[in-house]
Amino acid sequence: MKKILIIFYILIFSQVACAKSIDNYKDLDLTSKPKKVLSKSKTKALWNAYNKAKECFEHPTYGEGFGYKLIKQKEEYFIKNKWISPFYKLSNEDKHKLNLSRAPKPLEKIKLDESYGEEVAEANFAMNYFQEAAYAGRASNNEENIDKIKTVLLDWAQKDALRKGINVSWGKKPVDWQMMVLINSILTTTAVIADKFDAEERKILGPWLNNLVKKVAKSRWKDRQDNKAYLTSYITMIWGLMVNDLKAVQHSIDVVKLAVNDMRPDGSFPIDTQRSGMGLKYNADSYGYLLMMASLLKDATGRDLFNYNVDNRSLHNGADFVIKGIMDPSKTNQIYAISCPDGGDRWGSIEKPSKSFIKSSTYLIVYISKFPDYKNSDVIMKKYNDTFNNKYLPKIKSEPSRVFTLHPMLISK
Repeated sequence: MKKILIIFYILIFSQVACAKSIDNYKDLDLTSKPKKVLSKSKTKALWNAYNKAKECFEHPTYGEGFGYKLIKQKEEYFIKNKWISPFYKLSNEDKHKLNLSRAPKPLEKIKLDESYGEEVAEANFAMNYFQEAAYAGRASNNEENIDKIKTVLLDWAQKDALRKGINVSWGKKPVDWQMMVLINSILTTTAVIADKFDAEERKILGPWLNNLVKKVAKSRWKDRQDNKAYLTSYITMIWGLMVNDLKAVQHSIDVVKLAVNDMRPDGSFPIDTQRSGMGLKYNADSYGYLLMMASLLKDATGRDLFNYNVDNRSLHNGADFVIKGIMDPSKTNQIYAISCPDGGDRWGSIEKPSKSFIKSSTYLIVYISKFPDYKNSDVIMKKYNDTFNNKYLPKIKSEPSRVFTLHPMLISK
């Protein structure tokens, strides 16, 4: 009996010793196989699901969607711990005069129209403001603007904005996509000026944002390979880097690693590419979130997730497929797209897909800035170079990214 107890305690202590705590950036695990990796046979079945389903989503779930239980910090935590902006620092040489639009009133309750593609106009108005605010805080460094932005954010927090109606009624009741984009715009605006908040302001803003991000992080969809799932993890990573919740950062890292495991060898994503006329758009969104998570991580911590490799598949393959779609949308979309009446047919067809993703894929500039020797660098530069000139910030021609809030080059080097 004593021997059995000794063996039991040895096993327990060894498990505790192996459970590595995450105390600093060096403790983040970028190499080991994440949990829930599919077997090789199930991975191939996932890749080929479009061959068996009559319509999108009408196939077995090979990688079930999952959420994350974000830590709910106490007010004391926000009072004692300063926030860190996860975005790289701009030099203060260029201070641009930017006038903010009229501030939106706090949206305390949302009434969603859950029909595919429908949106709440008031939420878009607020989203546009926070895009402007994020840009003003990021590129102008104007104290008057920063004070105005802080006033709006604190007002929204004190009114407990978005406290009701942001979740859809179907499935596991995740946070609605448009609401996630709005929350991301609010979080990004906060993160841009993170070091400008004092303890009392963090005490007000912190718990409110924490609650919103917690609802986002908890959200789950039918399949884990879903652009909305990757947006969820992108938001979670920004929060984790800002408030130093490294467990949240690790979760987002694991989501990226799982995505590489699920990605086809040609860099396409199996669930999103099947979505008829929106297949290339959703695939490009998926890759954009993954790319920007890896880029943010590298800028903020020095850790390189681009090196994660599974049977010669990595984030580099993802760039290849997005570019392939840009160069020949119709031919590329027809490889995997199938009928999708409730999630893709509205804005295009299999043969004539939506090309909106081409305009919004400016994040590829971030990719080639990190990998200038990439084989398709010339293609990207020719397509997007006039949208951003890193030396002369006022010459940004493209609009802020709706899904990233800022132009991607203002987020990551």
